[in-house]
Amino acid sequence: MTVPPPQHPAPRDLKICPYCLNHLDWSDYGELPLVKDTPEGPEVLTRTPDESETRWLHRTLGAMRQCRGNGEPHLLPVDYGDLDPLIIGLVGATAAGKTHLLTAMIAQLERRRAMLAQELRIEPLDGRLRQRFYEERIRPFLERHEVLPSTRAGQAEFVYALRVSSRQTGRSHAVGFFDVPGEHFTGHRYDETPFMSVADAVIYVADGDKLKVGDAWNPWVPDPGFTHAITQLRRTRASGDGRLPPAVIVVAKSDVLNGLDDDDTVTRWLGRPDENTLDDLRSMRQESRDAYTFLNRHGAELWLEPFDSAAAPITIHFASASGVSQRDPSERVFPDEDFGPQRVLRPLLSLFSMAGLVPRIAVDEPDGPMDEASRLFY
Repeated sequence: MTVPPPQHPAPRDLKICPYCLNHLDWSDYGELPLVKDTPEGPEVLTRTPDESETRWLHRTLGAMRQCRGNGEPHLLPVDYGDLDPLIIGLVGATAAGKTHLLTAMIAQLERRRAMLAQELRIEPLDGRLRQRFYEERIRPFLERHEVLPSTRAGQAEFVYALRVSSRQTGRSHAVGFFDVPGEHFTGHRYDETPFMSVADAVIYVADGDKLKVGDAWNPWVPDPGFTHAITQLRRTRASGDGRLPPAVIVVAKSDVLNGLDDDDTVTRWLGRPDENTLDDLRSMRQESRDAYTFLNRHGAELWLEPFDSAAAPITIHFASASGVSQRDPSERVFPDEDFGPQRVLRPLLSLFSMAGLVPRIAVDEPDGPMDEASRLFY
């Protein structure tokens, strides 16, 4: 059942908190105080009448805004409410590879900042969040090739947040990524995924390793855990039309399929460089069409549920965060030989294009007759 929109919508200058879904007046420091960690514990910062602007700005470096929510305080990046939010949710079953994929995506995006500078200016939204992400994810995985631990259970919160200034929109956006344990989605625990009710874009992650059994195709491909998110998105859209936000479906760990597909579909796409950034998006429709056909052919229809349910822009991609598989799962490391992310940036740039942050790409038409999958991109 679709819930009708409220009769008195919130004023435009209010922001919705992605943690508690309350409307926030970002100009009200009484409602949303500045808070900073100190050795003695959190300190609420207030400006004295005689305090200079320079001292106040210096003293508030690293501070956060505290939302009291429904009784459980939580913190938001200090500039979040001054920007146009773009909330991105990662959806997928436990061990699908969401954590490694997002880590490689963010690292690759930051490495390619100069190549994207004509359309996007990319900066971290919160310095402490960036430092934690680097220490807990990027350095262990991409520098030491360690297997990252699964996402910890607990309150959903930003894993990473960016300030993205878009030439296309003429505005700056707070791009926040949420990655929560897969059981939150497979168990329909809606209270633990409030951010999905305001998500502006979605990355659906399917585990490529589930497509095979040993050296053969899996005759019974498991559910990727997308249903909960799709149901929540459809039932909480303010427009009431059930239209879902733009999304990408990413077949993570696609490196395990190299050589297994008889027509080299995966090998051909995964082997293309992830360096051409926006120019490389021109073949988006062809890749999505090939991936759609490939997944259908190998019994992964459940992985296409976002596409079949969306009535919204969506693309499909092959990607690998590591480029290689573990030789010995008990060692918790990836082999150094041939290690490296493959095609991880492309899905994120596709999402940015569909969300309007970069110009819509004039995609190449696929060869051969048009079919259902050809409506994927726009």
